[in-house]
Formats: sequence, structure tokens, C-alpha cells
Amino acid sequence: MYVASVLLDIPLRQSYSYLSKEPLTKGQRVEVPFRNQTQIAYVISSIAANDFKDYPLNKLKSIVQVSPEIYNLPADIWDLCNFAANYYHHPLGSTLFCAIPGLLRKLGIPAYETAIDIYYTASQIDIQLRGSKLQRLWQQLCQQPLGVGQIRQIYGANPAALLKKWLNLGLITPIPPPAPHITIGSLKANNEQQEIIDSLTAKLNNFSVNLLYGITGSGKTEVFLQTISKVLESKQQVLVLVPEINLTPQLKGRFQSRFPYAKIALLNSEVSDKERLIAWLDAKQGKANIILGTRLCVFTPCMNLGLVIIDEEHDDSFKQNDSLRYHARDLAIVRAKKLDIPIVLASATPSLETLYNYKLGKYYLYKLSNRANANAALPEIKLVNLQHYPPNHAGISQVAHHELKLCLERKEMALIFINRRGYAPIITCYDCGWISTCRYCSSKMVYHHNKKEICCHHCGYHIKVPSNCPKCHNSYLHTIGHGTQKLEEYLNEEFPNARVKRVDRDTTNSKKAWHELYQHIDSNQIDILVGTQMLAKGHDFANLTLVIGINLDNALYSYDFRASENMYSTLTQVAGRAGRADKKGLVLLQTNYPDHPIYNFLINHDFNGFINFILSERKQNKLPPFSYYALIRISDNSEEKLKLAQKKLRQISNEIEHSGVNLFPPVDAVIAKLHNKYRGQMLLMSLSRQSLHNYLANLEPRLSELQVVVAIDVDPFEL
Repeated sequence: MYVASVLLDIPLRQSYSYLSKEPLTKGQRVEVPFRNQTQIAYVISSIAANDFKDYPLNKLKSIVQVSPEIYNLPADIWDLCNFAANYYHHPLGSTLFCAIPGLLRKLGIPAYETAIDIYYTASQIDIQLRGSKLQRLWQQLCQQPLGVGQIRQIYGANPAALLKKWLNLGLITPIPPPAPHITIGSLKANNEQQEIIDSLTAKLNNFSVNLLYGITGSGKTEVFLQTISKVLESKQQVLVLVPEINLTPQLKGRFQSRFPYAKIALLNSEVSDKERLIAWLDAKQGKANIILGTRLCVFTPCMNLGLVIIDEEHDDSFKQNDSLRYHARDLAIVRAKKLDIPIVLASATPSLETLYNYKLGKYYLYKLSNRANANAALPEIKLVNLQHYPPNHAGISQVAHHELKLCLERKEMALIFINRRGYAPIITCYDCGWISTCRYCSSKMVYHHNKKEICCHHCGYHIKVPSNCPKCHNSYLHTIGHGTQKLEEYLNEEFPNARVKRVDRDTTNSKKAWHELYQHIDSNQIDILVGTQMLAKGHDFANLTLVIGINLDNALYSYDFRASENMYSTLTQVAGRAGRADKKGLVLLQTNYPDHPIYNFLINHDFNGFINFILSERKQNKLPPFSYYALIRISDNSEEKLKLAQKKLRQISNEIEHSGVNLFPPVDAVIAKLHNKYRGQMLLMSLSRQSLHNYLANLEPRLSELQVVVAIDVDPFEL
């Protein structure tokens, strides 16, 4: 008989002991009785029952079931979770359960069947077939071997009967799966790209952090692909993280086209629980060659990982803002170091933290300073002074309208960027001053014209637009500002022959919607794209030559010290969509502050100047990366209880030794009420990372005294 120590998915740092008939090892998945129900747990360790002295053995319950080995957590993922739990001051049990697929959190042994793809090649060449699909399929089989999955995509239906018929006729022959590193349609790298590929390849099998800084359209993905080929050739796996769900299908398509025989596991929030489990286990067993996904993918176990790539490494989406508040980029670096493999951080606008680490000599820097297409140049960026050219009711200036008209006459595509969905951000009454405010959040409700609703973009609460002012009963309500819907409506009226497509979370929130969008763009069925920052990253539209940015100035004077960095990054990415092929690109940025330094850096494509300007500003004010931040976030359903907790937090925090740590008084959060919960926060700042973590370790045990929901946010992005 043995006693096993296990962790459960509960917000406590303690483990629990259970009797086991067999010795168990760290990472094993088990089912245990807990609080009158059975729950999943993971084993920390086990010892012989005779050596257990904490409690009488008759007080211990027995483990209900031990899962097969395939569902265990590998040692390297356990170590990564342990690091995350310590660094982000989060219970290890909760951290482990964040790292596993949803089906492994549920009771029972989930079914796992991975598809075995059989490949076929043509045995004969000269045959006559009817139907375009059959002809296209046969042409492909004559050119290269195809798997059942690839045949299904071309044929458009289950090909089992067709394959059986062709096998019986001797038209095709089954063959072993070709090697995953075999490439189709590989491009010749230019000199800049080849130097970087050679250098990265030489670093395989050793830890290094490599910053790939390339202007938009410089061919960073081609560097990825050719480096990945070398990793696959050595029978290793590659982990690729991207910030947005909508980037994964496009990137997967490029990877699959280049590596048609590689198995690609896709992990993001859009895949089903079953699909995620299969992808997770395929990666764990080494069956998946390339693992592609968003931030949670950083915890995916791999049998033989050889390279990690973080695309758009600067993006805030890599930071989780609830539960375990981790940063996937930072954890990926930790993981690569433990495995002694290289990691590539890629961006056209690297984060200040990453560039600062390069300046400290911790990272290697590689630059792609020219666009991959020799005929493509960076777009010309011009400022439109709204004091001289005031915008119309939809936010479009006369200058922008003129350029848009010329673009349509040239049969080229335009993108209008406005980072605000909906029709208008506010509905108000001019008589009494009433404003459409959410009843569950301290935020304004946005008007959505197509549904005749006002909606809170934070909690989702929505109601029909009132016919009269709820306060003074005035029947005339007015909209203030503009969003994507108003812009779309205006463009359809102003350019009735243009094909306008709005791209925001309301219209493009699924894999299918993105696939249809790419198809329409590739077939030149769209003239004007109207979109939010969903369109800013990673997309390559050959016929796009004009970009217009409106409502840009809000970030210039934000409370968030990262706002200007995020603004520069977003506008650089948006501008980078223009002129990526042979046609010259133009970017118009509408602003009331054309003399602001950030706009000057943008129009000159002077990223180095911008970085030095911001780093100097941060250093002068002792802001990250020259200092280290943590937030104590608190929330409760009662505003009164929250105020008491804020006072108690101030008292507790000052009672603990805090030399080297600055304690700012607790305040309300910027959005003081969210999802019907009142929120507060306390900022901690130190010039020493170790001092900050030591203080948090001493503070954490006392936070339960607040009697409200408490979360520690290390290296916060939302202040």
C-alpha cells in the first residue's frame, strides 16, 4: 500500500493525500474522492504507506482510478507549470489544469484515436476522366503523392469508394508516408534571408533567443519555413505561437502548402475539445511535426521539440488577463532554455522589453530591412491635418475621400482602419445629458445600427435602443462618434458600385468567415475593407494599395504608459498592409496633432528613433523595462465590501517589510465596475525583480484576510 500526494483544480496551494495500491509518479492523472464528489487530480509523489506519518492511514480515502500513461503530464511541462505558478504567484494545482485540454479535466478516460493518413501515387499517366474535380485530383496524384485528407479536400467528399475503385483498376498505389520535411514550392531566399537562415540553423540544438526584426513584407515567414525544414529533417518538432485566432488558418495553410507531408496540430480556442485533445496527444507522442496555436499552446507537451517561434512577439494577446495571468512569450523562452533549444521572436515592431534585453546582450538580433518582393517598397505615409481638412459625419476627410476615389478608379483595394466596432460609441440626449451606460459595467454602451441595439462591449449586455430618453423622455436621441458600421453605411452610399466588406468581431468571428474573406480577397471580390485591428497583423493582400487610418489620436494621451508603443505598433502593422506587391502603397493617417513626435517617426519609418525616444522616456520615469510592476487586483459584488477591502489591503501591505518596493495606495480600477462586480487594484513597483517577488511571497498568505476575490498580476499589461 502507498500514499500519494495529489493536486486538484482548486485555488489553494496545499496538496491532498490518498491511498494507492501501486506506487505512482509525478504527473500521473488520477480520479479521487473530494468533498462528496469525484474529481481529477495529478500526482506530486508517492511513498510507502509505512513511511507516511502525517495522518492515521484509516483517515485517508483511496484513489478511485489511475489513468493510462498517455494522459500523464510530462516532466518538462510539470516543471514549466511549476515555474509559472511561482513566478505569477498562482496555485500549482490551478496552473496544471490551465495547461491541459478540457477533456482531461473531466472524469473518465477520454477516447483517443489519431487518424493514420495513407498516401497514394499514380501508377499510370494516360487515362481519361470525366469531371473537373476528378481531373484535378488525377493531375495532383501524377505530380506528387497525396494523403487521404488531401484527396478529400480536392475531391470534396469522402473518397473511400473512389480510392477502392482506382486501387482495383491498378490506377493508384499505396505508399509509406513521405518524410515530413519534404517541401513543395520552396522560394529562393534573398541574401538577407539566407544569412539569417544559415545562422539560425547553426544554432539548432542549443539555447538562444533570436529576435527577428523585419519590416512589414520583408519575408519573415519564409525564414520560418526554411528554418523549420532543417528542424523537421532532423526528426524534431516545431512549436509556433501566433497572437490571434484569425492568423492560425492562414499560417497553417502556408505551412501545409510548403510541407504537404508534415502533420500540423492546430490549437486555439476555436477547435473543439475533442480536436484539442487529439492535437495535444499527437504532439505529446511525437506524431505532430508542427504545433501551431495561440498563447495556451505554450503548455503543449512535445516528444522531441527542436525549435520555438513566436510570431508578432510584441502583441498584447500573448498575455493572459484572468486566472493564471501568464505571458506566453516569456514562458516560451523559459521552456526553450530548459530544453536547450533556440527560440525565435519575430516582429516588425518588437516590444520594448525584447529590445531592452537585446541591448543588455541577452538576445541576438537579426534584421530584414528590405521587402521580400524586390519590386515592393514601403508605403508612403502622409498625415492629414484634421484642423485643415475636417472629417465628415463618418470620420472621412476630403483628402481621404479623394484618394479613395482614385484607388477605386484604378481597380485597387483600400483598407480603412478604425479601431472601434459598432455604429457609434455613445447615444445621448442633448436636453438632459443622459448617456447610454451599461447597468453592469462602468462603461458606455455602443450603438449597433443593424440590430437597433445598444450593447456593452465588455460584458455583452444589450437592449433595444429606447424610443425616448429614459431620464427626461425627450424623443430625440443622438449618436456621438463613429464605428465600423457607420463607416460601412457611408461608403455604401457614397460609392454604390464599390464592394465594401466590414471586418470586425461582429462579422468575422469564425474560421469559416475568415476563409470566405480570404477567398473573396484572392478573387478580387472586395474593393474596400473596413476593419479594426483584426486586420492589422500578418495578412498579405496583393491588390491593397491604400490604407486610411481614422480616430487615431486617443492613444496619444492615454493613462496607459504603453499606449504610445501599442499605437506605433498597430499603425506600423496597418500601414504595412499597403503596397506589398508590385503596386505602390499610400497610407493616410488622419490626426488633430500632426506635430506629435510619434507621427513624425511613423512617416519616416523610423522605428529606431521611436524606440530610443520611448526608452529614454521610460528610463526617466522609472517605468518598465527599467522597473518591475505587480498589481493586486480585488473585486466583489458589494461596493461597500470592496472599499473595506481596499482599506484593509493598504493596512496589510504596509505591515509587511517592503524596503526596495514602492507601494501605491489602493484605488478603483479604470473600469471600476465590470460584469456587475466592483473592482479595485493596488500597484507595487520595484527596481529589483527579486525584491518584488520576495514581497509578494510574504504578502500572498495574508490576502485571504480581505474576504474578497483577489488576484496577483505580475508584469501587468492592463493598469
